[in-house]
Amino acid sequence: LTSSNYSTWKGEMKAYLHTRGLWLLVNGTEKRPADSDAEDQAKWDIKADKAAGELYLACSVEQRVHIEAVQDDPVKIWSTLSSIHVQERPGTHFNAWDNFFSIRHQSGDSLSTLIARIEESMLKIQELCPKSSEKPYTLTDLDNELVCMTMIKSLGDEYSNFASSLLLLKSLDKEEIKATFLAEETNRRRCADASSDSALSTTSGACRCSPNAPCDFCEKPGHCSHHC
Repeated sequence: LTSSNYSTWKGEMKAYLHTRGLWLLVNGTEKRPADSDAEDQAKWDIKADKAAGELYLACSVEQRVHIEAVQDDPVKIWSTLSSIHVQERPGTHFNAWDNFFSIRHQSGDSLSTLIARIEESMLKIQELCPKSSEKPYTLTDLDNELVCMTMIKSLGDEYSNFASSLLLLKSLDKEEIKATFLAEETNRRRCADASSDSALSTTSGACRCSPNAPCDFCEKPGHCSHHC
């Protein structure tokens, strides 16, 4: 496992654990026997040790940092890696979709390789979709999400900080994004008006009149009409 291949690694690792008879333990289905059954407990513990070892060795050095604290618990290793690599946040969704639509045929690649890359990228997107049975992910949700992503992606470089802040939101809600856009526009207009007033004040204050010249307005010496 590296920082960029979780989707592929997850499927391959799951299949491997199946062949070793360890998957039901890792996914939490096979619970540790009760204390009254010491023999079965010992067998379960041996399987858990094997599963933990297999998972740890299947991770690159940089990924092992995330599971050091739970390296003896295969169930927690699996859930920890999932929580790290499948973060259901706007930034993760945005990057997954952006990568998907940025896929291009590379020189030297076969069309079958291109198809595989596209399908792998879509798997990453599907993993990030909410999996709530109470509120299932629908085509309407997808439509709204794509509108939000297009709004963010269309922003120019001068809005880079604003775009980054949007990706930190808990969810991509179209109405919330629209309201945030309008608030940002209002704020920028207010700042522009304030800068214009400040520049005008500075310009009017930078008077080059002679300090000894009489005022054209009140005809008194010591100041000019700009400071009367």
